[in-house]
Amino acid sequence: MKTKVLIRHVGLLLASILVVTALWMVGVEGAYARLLSFSTNIVLNVSGDTSVAVEKENGDLLFRVYTTVEGQRVRFPQEIQSLLYPTIMIVAWQLFVAFALGLKRSLSGLKWNFPAFFVFQLLFVLLLTAYYSSSLARYTYDLLTDSFYVIALVIIIIDNVRNPQLFIRPERI
Repeated sequence: MKTKVLIRHVGLLLASILVVTALWMVGVEGAYARLLSFSTNIVLNVSGDTSVAVEKENGDLLFRVYTTVEGQRVRFPQEIQSLLYPTIMIVAWQLFVAFALGLKRSLSGLKWNFPAFFVFQLLFVLLLTAYYSSSLARYTYDLLTDSFYVIALVIIIIDNVRNPQLFIRPERI
C-alpha cells in the first residue's frame, strides 16, 4: 500500500512539474517577470530616478534597470532565468500539494510559501538597482545570485515538515 502511495505522489509531482513548466514557457514567465518589475517599481517609487523594465533581447527576457550613477543616466541588463526558473519549483510544489493533500491545505501553505519566495526575488531586483551605488548591495546581490534554487528547496523542505502526510511514514514497532 505504501509503495502505491509513493508512486502516486511521484507521478503527481512529475505531472505538476510538467504542467507548470509548459505554462511557464507559453507565457507565464513574462507575466510573472512584469509582476516582479511592477512590484519593484512600486517600492522604488520613493526615489523616483530608478526603475526596472522587462524587455526582450535576442528572444530572451531580461530586466533592464534604468538609474543614475554618479550623475549620469545609465541602463544595464540582468538575465532573468536564474531568478525566475526556481519559481517553477514553488508553483509546481503547491500544485502537487493541492492534488496530494487537498486545496485547503495547499492554500494554507501557499499563503506563506509564495510570498516568502516573492519577497526574496523582490529584494534581489532591488539590490540590482543599487548594484553600482552601494558596495553592500553589490555584495548581497552577488551572494544571492544563483541561490534561488536553494531558497526554493528550503521553502519546500519547510513545507514538508509542516505537512508530514506527504512522506510515507515507517510503521511503528
